[in-house]
Amino acid sequence: MKKHPITTIVNFCSNESRFIRATLEQAMLFSSQVIVPVCDHFFDGTPENRALLDQIYAAFPSCLFIEYPFVPHKIPKKIWKKVDAAHFWHSLSRLIGYTFVKEESETVLFLDADEVPDGKRFAQWLENSDYMHHTALKLSNYWYFREPCNQALKYEDSVVLVQKWALESDLLLSQEERDAIYNLLPGPKRRNVTGVDGNPMFHHYSWVRTQEEMLKKVSAWGHKKDRPWAELVYEEFSAPFKGTDFVHGYSYKSVKPFFEIQFEGVVFEPKGVPQVKKLGVDEMLKLAKLKKNWNFLDF
Repeated sequence: MKKHPITTIVNFCSNESRFIRATLEQAMLFSSQVIVPVCDHFFDGTPENRALLDQIYAAFPSCLFIEYPFVPHKIPKKIWKKVDAAHFWHSLSRLIGYTFVKEESETVLFLDADEVPDGKRFAQWLENSDYMHHTALKLSNYWYFREPCNQALKYEDSVVLVQKWALESDLLLSQEERDAIYNLLPGPKRRNVTGVDGNPMFHHYSWVRTQEEMLKKVSAWGHKKDRPWAELVYEEFSAPFKGTDFVHGYSYKSVKPFFEIQFEGVVFEPKGVPQVKKLGVDEMLKLAKLKKNWNFLDF
């Protein structure tokens, strides 16, 4: 299958390990480069699963993993008034990934680890679309809840494909994360982009979780203060799936899962020498200082 001049950047932590194999394998079908930024801690300050990370690094030697330190005490407090901590670290991950995009890449695809591409269909779309003539595109995705067979009837478009020449640090370090990339760039651009058959080319499994995992998710994400999420999670798992979700209130249909998701016992076999770049604190902070609007801050 033809590799396109696309670098795919996949935000990842080991909580997403059940999805990462499918996401990376599918991305490698069409990408000339795959970069995976990883923090050495979860964003709540808990240390990462070092053994699992090392297994994953060795399982995907064709991907470049960029590991960076979690040092919130080094970030000026004034920044937290401009951007929520969760959004800051997610955005910083994308910026870190972007700084390692190879020169010959022309386009950058920003994914989260739980957004699995349908690699063959996306490659087909790349061959037949005019994506190079758009500054940015938001690509439609299926959305799932609780189980990978519960597919929402409504599509979302969280995935962003953008021309490399249009990217800069101010776009990437933003409270609005990927939405800022799309919203602030000039056209031509387009949303809700589907494949040549009119169907989404990505599968978003953000809420395919156990009760424990869902509780952890809602305790740390950027919208944690919006609603009593923990109560909603407990209520959800007190009964079988009701055909809707407490996040958006979508309606659902039952489908055959796009790939097999293991909730326990995910194993990663080594496939070669891993490509891992570990950033030091100073190197990471230098990247954080790139945002022009933060120049007045004393790092």
